[in-house]
This record gives sequence, C-alpha cells and structure tokens, in this order.
Amino acid sequence: MDRRLNIGLIIDDIDNYFSNQAVIGAEQAAKALDANLFVFPGHYIGKTDSRYADKKYEYQYNSIFHLPTERNIDIIYILQGLICSRADLDTQTRFLKMMPNVPIICLFSDFEGYNSVTFDNRSGLTGLLKHFIEKHNAKDIGFVSGPVTNRDARERLEIYKEVLKDHNIPYDAMKVVYGDFSMSSEKLVDELLDMNDHLDAIVFANDSMAVGGYNTLKKRGLVPGKDIMIGGFDDDAFAISLEPPLTTVEASSASLAYKAVLNAENYINGTALKDMTVETHLVQRNSCGCEDFDADYMCERLKLNGSEIDVETFVSEVRNYMFNDFVDDSSIADPLSDFLNSYIELIKAEDKKTVLDTMNEQFSVLLRTDLFVLSSREKCFNIIQTLQNKAVSSMENDKDRIIVNEFFSKTFRRLAFSGILPANSARRRNERIQGVINRQAGDVFLIENESEIPYEHLLGSLNGIGFKRSLLYLFQGNVKNRGDFSWMPPASILLKAINDEKGIRTLPDEQQLLRTESVFENEFILGDERRTMIVSPLFVGIDLYGLLVHELDMGRSYSVSSAATQISVTLRSLFMIEEQNNIKKSLQISLERFIRDNTKLEEVAQKDDLTGLFNRRGFISNAERAIAEPMNFGKVAIICYADLDNLKTINDQFGHNEGDYALKTISQVLLESFRDSDIIGRIGGDEFLCLAITGADCDVESMKARIEKVTKRYNTFADKPYPIEMSTGIHKFKISNGIDIYDVINSADRLLYQEKISKKTGRSFNK
Repeated sequence: MDRRLNIGLIIDDIDNYFSNQAVIGAEQAAKALDANLFVFPGHYIGKTDSRYADKKYEYQYNSIFHLPTERNIDIIYILQGLICSRADLDTQTRFLKMMPNVPIICLFSDFEGYNSVTFDNRSGLTGLLKHFIEKHNAKDIGFVSGPVTNRDARERLEIYKEVLKDHNIPYDAMKVVYGDFSMSSEKLVDELLDMNDHLDAIVFANDSMAVGGYNTLKKRGLVPGKDIMIGGFDDDAFAISLEPPLTTVEASSASLAYKAVLNAENYINGTALKDMTVETHLVQRNSCGCEDFDADYMCERLKLNGSEIDVETFVSEVRNYMFNDFVDDSSIADPLSDFLNSYIELIKAEDKKTVLDTMNEQFSVLLRTDLFVLSSREKCFNIIQTLQNKAVSSMENDKDRIIVNEFFSKTFRRLAFSGILPANSARRRNERIQGVINRQAGDVFLIENESEIPYEHLLGSLNGIGFKRSLLYLFQGNVKNRGDFSWMPPASILLKAINDEKGIRTLPDEQQLLRTESVFENEFILGDERRTMIVSPLFVGIDLYGLLVHELDMGRSYSVSSAATQISVTLRSLFMIEEQNNIKKSLQISLERFIRDNTKLEEVAQKDDLTGLFNRRGFISNAERAIAEPMNFGKVAIICYADLDNLKTINDQFGHNEGDYALKTISQVLLESFRDSDIIGRIGGDEFLCLAITGADCDVESMKARIEKVTKRYNTFADKPYPIEMSTGIHKFKISNGIDIYDVINSADRLLYQEKISKKTGRSFNK
C-alpha cells in the first residue's frame, strides 16, 4: 500500500474508562504502524445501558456508526463485546452487516464469520476462583452471570462450573443468576441471597454488576471481605475505589486493542490468525478478605522469587504487569528499564547509597513521563512495595536495610504526592474546559451580526484545552433521526468552520460542500503527519445538525463529549434566533430577492469566479425555481452530479494552476454537452451539478456517452501530461409539486459513487 493506512475504531462511549483505555491502546499501535486512527464513539445497540435509560435521544450517538465507508477506512475494529453486549443475535448481525466491505475485527467478543480478538477469560477467572477456594476455603459460591447472548458471559459461566468440578464442589443452578452487565443488579443479588442462605462468596461476571451487589449487601448489613467474599471481572477504574476495594480480574482493554490493531496489515492481507486472545490476571484486594498486598504473589509474577534474577526477564515482566506489553514508547520504556536495572545493581552493590542516588534521579525522570496515562498508581505502588520487600530481605546488615527502607519510604511519598497534583490538575482542567466552552458559547450571542451565524466562534479556545485541530460540519436542510436502524446520513455535508494551526476561520460558501465520508481527509486538513481523529454527532432531540471532528491525543479525550454537547445546545439556540429573524424579515427578504433577480448584482453573486458557471448558491437557487415552476410539472428532468477525477494529484504533481486549468476544462465540457437553457454550476472544489428539463423521455447512457466524447476531444486538444477526466452520476426524475432539490442531488451523488467504485483501479490516475 503506497499511502498511510486508515484504521477505524468503533467504540461504545469515549467516557467509559474501559473503552477509553481501548482507544489509548489502539492509538499506541497506530503510532507504531504510522497509521491514521479514526474513532467513532457511539453508545449501545439493543437494550440501553442503565446509565442512559432516562435519556430518550441517546440513540443519536449511534448515527456515527454509519460514517465509515470503503473510501475512508481500510479496516474496522469494533468493540462488539461492549456495543452489542445487550443485543440479541439478529440485532448484532444487522449491525455488522451495515459496515462497509473492508476487513472487520470484533473486539471483546467473537462472532461467527468475523475475525476476533478476545480476553482469555480462563486464566484470570480460574485464578480468582481458585484463590477463593484454596486460600479462603470457599465452598458455597454464587455466580452473577452476564446475558446469555454474550460470548464472554457464557464462557465465564462455563469456567465457573469447571473450577467447581475440579475442586469436587457440586454445581447448583440455584446459585446462578443472569444480569445484563450493568450496575442495576441489586434485585438479582437479592434473588440470589434469598435462594441461598449461607453463601461464602459471590463472583460477578463483570465489575459493574458487583457495584449493585455492594449496594444490596450494605442494605442487608453484610460487609464484603468480612461476612462474604466478593469478586469481579475487568478491573474497571472504580473497582479500587469501592469500599472495600474489589478483588477482580484484570482484563486490559488497552493491551487487547493494541495487539489487535498492531496486526492490521496481516488482517488486510489475510495472514492473521482468525481468533486471538489476551491473557487476564487476578488482582487481589480486600473484598475477598485478603490484605491489600501479597508480596509472595507479586514476586512470583515478576520472577523475583529466586536467588538468581534474570534481569531481562524481570524487566519484561514488570513492563508486562504495568502496561500489558502495549507500550513501545521509549520515553517511558527507557526510564523504567534504567530504574529497574539500577535496582538489580542495588541488590548486589556494596555502596548502596550511590546506587540509590542514581535510582532517585531515574525515578524523577519516570514521574515526568506519561506513566499514569498508560498505567495506574496502584500498579506502581505494588511494584515499589515488591522491590522494597525483595531488597530488604536480601540485605545482610541493618545499616543497609535502614538505607533501603528510607529510600523506598521517600519513593512512596513522592508517588503519593504525584497523584495529588494530577488529581487537582484534572479537577481544574475539567473546570477550565467547562468555563472555556460556556464562555465561548456566551460570546457567540454577543456578536453583532444578524445576517450570519458566527460558526468560527463555536470552535474558539478549543486548541487551548488540548485540541490540535477541530472541524465543524453541518448537514444541509432539516435532518432528523428518529432512531430507525436503517437511517443513513446525507451524502454531502458543509464544512462550516476550522480551528487549526492556521487559526479559526469560517469557509466561504463555495468551498464548504464536501462528501460526508471525507470528514477525516479533505483538502482543508493540512499536513502529511499521522493523526488520530474522533467524531461526535451534534444533535438536540430528533434534530441532527452535523458532526464535530477533533484531532487530539486520546489521553485528552475527556473533553470531547462536553464540547459536542455544548456546541449542540448553542447551535439549537442560534438556529431558533435565526428562524425568528427570518420570520421578522420575510417581507424585506422577498423584496430584496425580487430586486436581486432583476439586477446584474445578483447574477455576479451567483457566479463561480474560476469557471463562470453558477456557484453553489446560484445553482440551488435557479434549480429550485425551475422545478417549482408549475409549467414544468409532469416534465422529465435529469440531474447530473460530476466531479473531476484526481484533482489533488494534479495539484500536487503539476501545481494549482494546472488544477485550475483542469476545472475550467471540465466546465467547458459540460457547457458543450448540455444546452444553453440548462442550469450548470460548480458547487465546490472539484464537483459540478447540471439540471436539464427535457420535456420528454431521455437516454441517460446517450448523455454520458456525449460527455465522454466531448471530454476526449478536449483532452486531445489540451495535450497535457495528465488526463482530464470526470466521473458522473445522472439521475432521471419527473418534476412534480414537492420535489426537494437536495433529494435528487443525493440520488445523483449515489450514482456517481457507484461509478467511481466500478471504475476505480487505484487512488491516483497514474497507477
């Protein structure tokens, strides 16, 4: 492939910690591949999550699931196990079949006929159950399963049955209840406890359901870890903050997504394994009755339990524990390796203080990296405590033990204080985000410009809170989405405003029209560097206004939802004000329109400067007038949507003057191919529209043949080192009352898309 790979990642909710970590892992892999990553965060398919049960229009987020196409994405990764965790198989099948014809990889769940990358449920859940049975002597264990339609839920239940059998504990169906992976599990746990008087433990198929379990136990006066053991699965962000902290199974979504995306080219070439798995691990905390920290378990996991330590294996195991092998960033990996190598030297060295001084400096460097974006403070505490225990136990005299203990005490203190600053920074950062967004929304209403909406001001200050580039796209006309599964976005969209390294600006009308599928890659997105971009829908109620696209590091994705929500509300208010102003000025506008129709000024305002054809405004205005004319009702008309092939290549290889020459040539071809009475316009960039009212039936193929014949003649005459060619979509229709010009344009655009796909042999004309 002679261009950068475009990877699509479809997720459920960017504010969900588990999904956010998956995006971070995917971005790390995309950086390693030098590939673009385009993120599509919706919510859920099928039964809604309890978090959104009271929000009627949350389905609008799923509108962006329709944006990936063969033209903008080379491979798609879908968080199938999350997005469809509450959907039946038919709904899941429909969801996958609506995706474009590119390699599709299901994450966190397998699906027949598709490649998948899933967790090895067995390793972690077996470890948790054996821990309950062998260390805590649990015999009477209840299980809260996920939905039977979910692959992970079924597999985890089978593992539960197998571990019981291996330990000669009879399986009892009365000790199993079935939830939906949401936090609303109180009634299920009540049911389970009512059916079983003396359970030793309850294992939940995910952490979210364990939250509901905690609530139920509290109402019954039962304390997890003391009166009953509790275990979960996923090690979600909130698991450690529960009281007591939840013993669970670490399933790193970041590691899974990293492994999956790193194999993108193998999936495209058909050489990847059909199904891959990622290992899971037991995380011991207090809800099972354990202390916070098990030094023996950590030493065993980090390969520190022997007298001779293999340094390379030790460093590898620490990295695997902290990052699950998905970090290749040398800015973090190298300082960590330096610190760990010095630690091995500390155990052997006679002069402990010199080595500890070096380790102190190395730890300072490590704290200045993105360590806590890609790992957790809990893991860092566990590593430091394990190193301390091992080091102290290896010291031969009290003096060395005291020096080492003092060093690690200071290290723990620094680690603790390093968490306070980011926590305060995160709070201030979120307050700043809200302040910036609210302030810029207020400023919009203070701008004294009643004729135009100040779109560029909606994006003001976003670059100051971490957005490298922001683009505001709006659909044409009144687009509504009532939650129909078959809803599709309009084929075209308007790029209203941009905030990037060139500043904030609103585009001129003639440059705004783009295909909806080009929201990530078009002539206004400057630079050839790799990028990660995320798209959010802009909506209020059933009204879908457009899309907000950002380029940013996924560690800063916390502000995306807030920005999209506030801009949506502001747009709603602006549109309402605009509608009121339009009503007030309707008489004045009608008069001005009449005057403009009879002056040269209006003619100039509707012309494209480069080609002399109508511009977008002029074409739409004249076309609407023609099809609304009663004398034309019943007549046959055609609308031709055309675009110049390979304009970007011509501009890049031969210069923009040649690009302008090609555009003017296409305009002459269309003028000669159509009649003087037909309406012809350049509606933006390399795209043209023609409307011809024939009065009688017409032959579309003959029309296309005529355009091709004229085009060939102009190519012969031009004698350029590149061909001047266009693709066309011609839609025939009968004029009647109520015809919408945008509907017929979209029909022609779909035909144009089909032609481009059928004739496409590469991404540039010289392939």
